[in-house]
Amino acid sequence: MKIALVIDANGSYGRGLLRGIARYAHSNGSWQVTYEEWFEGDALPQWLAPRKFQGVLCRIRNPRQFAALERLRIPVVDLGSMDYSGNIVHVHGDHRAIAKLAADHLMQCGLSVFAYCGFAKQRFSERRSAAFQEYLHQRGSSASLFLLDHKPGGADGNLPLLQWLADLPKPAGLMACNDLCGRQVLAACQQLRLRVPEEIALVGVDNDEVLCELAIPSMTSVDPAAQRIGFEAAELLDRLIAGEAPPPGFVLVAPSEIVTRTSTDTFAVDDPLLVAALRCIRERGGSGLSIKDVLQHLCQQGMPVSRSTLERRFAALLRPLPHQEIIRARLHRIERLLRNTEYPLWRIAELTGFNSEPQLNHFFKRYRGITPGNFRLRLPGAEPPAVRKNRASAAHAARL
Repeated sequence: MKIALVIDANGSYGRGLLRGIARYAHSNGSWQVTYEEWFEGDALPQWLAPRKFQGVLCRIRNPRQFAALERLRIPVVDLGSMDYSGNIVHVHGDHRAIAKLAADHLMQCGLSVFAYCGFAKQRFSERRSAAFQEYLHQRGSSASLFLLDHKPGGADGNLPLLQWLADLPKPAGLMACNDLCGRQVLAACQQLRLRVPEEIALVGVDNDEVLCELAIPSMTSVDPAAQRIGFEAAELLDRLIAGEAPPPGFVLVAPSEIVTRTSTDTFAVDDPLLVAALRCIRERGGSGLSIKDVLQHLCQQGMPVSRSTLERRFAALLRPLPHQEIIRARLHRIERLLRNTEYPLWRIAELTGFNSEPQLNHFFKRYRGITPGNFRLRLPGAEPPAVRKNRASAAHAARL
């Protein structure tokens, strides 16, 4: 089965899509993939001819490309962010969920002033901006908005951006539409000598590890699950080629997580007690921390307080209660271990403070509606437990 890829690999997101597609292609021995380097402004490759391929995976950038792909009259799955209707199926990242992750994280830092910086006339940026503002509006807040006209390499000469950042009330939590935009914001903050994260706490999107770690300070970013999007798009294309009816509307893939770094390592609250409690929960909440442990930590820090008083102080800032913060931190750690390791569930239970695997299962299902094992099986490219066990046994035998 011959499959064409028309996806630019410029940036970590595009490379992530290709990795996900590659994982699916390797699990499907019938696929023969044709791919050449392609950039978003290019015309479609000349080798993309009718009757030569059974299906296409692409990132549509303009109406001309869309029309050319429709003329092929074969199954096409788009992994871009365009709104073209027609016979092409669209698999996208969930911009609402991405914006919610960013907003929740900034609110968990105690911030009450918010801002969004994006690129003008870029559909993905517009969607994230609208979702960010809508979610904040539901929570009784709002966000200042600034749009860059293009994608320059830095903030030099961008006086409107500098003026906007200077005029923002401080401290502020800022979401950038992606990591490229986030680096521009950081460059502007350096130029203005604004302290990050104390005055501007910044969240990007894409979790481009190179960009995020080279940033000064290192940049917190939402991982949009590009590999999962690529894998699920490839899986869907396979079903369409087999004759399955296309799904209605867009297929949305939820982001993986928010990867925290120095750019949001702050708690914008004036209460030292809450800062100490929140820092304790952030650092230890994924490993079986209890309210009693938090109270003991505060006592050791010279801030003895009762549970009722601590909860009252949390509620005064409209934050989740301490035990809800702990649950959130624990769930986040479990999910990271399920995604990023091949540890058996009993080991994950140990690492997250449970006495047994059944306790882990009960806790996770209560708050996520699914068992940890089934959560892992739904990840793109996941192997059934028996296959994973046999592969691990074979690798162990080979080492012997």
